[in-house]
Amino acid sequence: MSSTHPYGAPLPPGYGPQLLAPPPVDQHGPARPYTALLRGAQHRWWRPLLSLAVVLGGLLIATGLLTVAFGVGIYLDPGVALVDLSTAGGAGELLTAWWAFLLQNLYLAVGIPLAGLAVWAGHGWRPGYVSSVVGRLRWGWLGVASLAAAVVTVVSVGLSFLLDGGFAWAPEEQAALLILAVLLTTPLQAAGEEYAFRGWLSQAVGSWFARPVVGALVAGAFSATLFAIAHGTQGPWLFADRFAFGVVASILVWRTGGLEAAVALHALNNMVIFVPTVLTGGLAEAFETTALPWQAFVADVVAMSVAVVVLDRLARRRRLQRTQTALVPPPRGARPLQAAPAVR
Repeated sequence: MSSTHPYGAPLPPGYGPQLLAPPPVDQHGPARPYTALLRGAQHRWWRPLLSLAVVLGGLLIATGLLTVAFGVGIYLDPGVALVDLSTAGGAGELLTAWWAFLLQNLYLAVGIPLAGLAVWAGHGWRPGYVSSVVGRLRWGWLGVASLAAAVVTVVSVGLSFLLDGGFAWAPEEQAALLILAVLLTTPLQAAGEEYAFRGWLSQAVGSWFARPVVGALVAGAFSATLFAIAHGTQGPWLFADRFAFGVVASILVWRTGGLEAAVALHALNNMVIFVPTVLTGGLAEAFETTALPWQAFVADVVAMSVAVVVLDRLARRRRLQRTQTALVPPPRGARPLQAAPAVR
């Protein structure tokens, strides 16, 4: 008896109707530069405003603590107890006391944790993404950028001192402690300003724009303007000088994908300026300066441009990651795309 199928032979595998799962999808969204990082699936128009409230609340607390600390310092230090803060130059004279200089730097360094807190509480991102597109501070790159920035700033500041008549030795009364405060806390002060202006503020403003280039341009101009205004009363060329630095720092952030190069350039610039200023007895005058000759502005722009070129080339040689590909939830029922094994 021959074996037959009453309804015909079965179809071979692969033919006929199949129950297919949805095709695999890539879980990664479009690559976004630093200033567009916060414009992801969680972005809402109100999130930058929430993060602003976090920053303002933190600044209010920090300002209160600073006021109390300054009050205690003035009470305990007879050398500054007679300083009249209501007169012109009074604030600059107060900051020649090492502890006052230290407190001011630590107050500005509060920008580091505040920026991370604002991005986390306001935007739902890990604080590490304020540092760079990889979600952390790239310490190796920070070291390389610092060495390069040191060379550029030492040459430019050294030339400016020579053109101004040279180095006249007349150290501040507390020169040793002041220089120690400069070396230990000025990098934190510079980082605090960069995390606040080029970090949180630029990312928050950039998140409002769908086109990353437009967001970067608006964020760069806005943060540079506020950065210059935050330095107080100043003449047009000094304002332009600080605005130009803000623009340069934003360019470095865009080109390198993080704050490291901007922090390095800012910190080295301030350190290289403050150390000789302390040794020549001009610290109070430096804090009260409101004018800058146009020639000095041009020289600063040239030096900053050189720094941008050098740091950008170093970043390209190190092949730094400049954008971040954000993870996005796949459509319901879809399987994630599996990466092929790497060939080694």
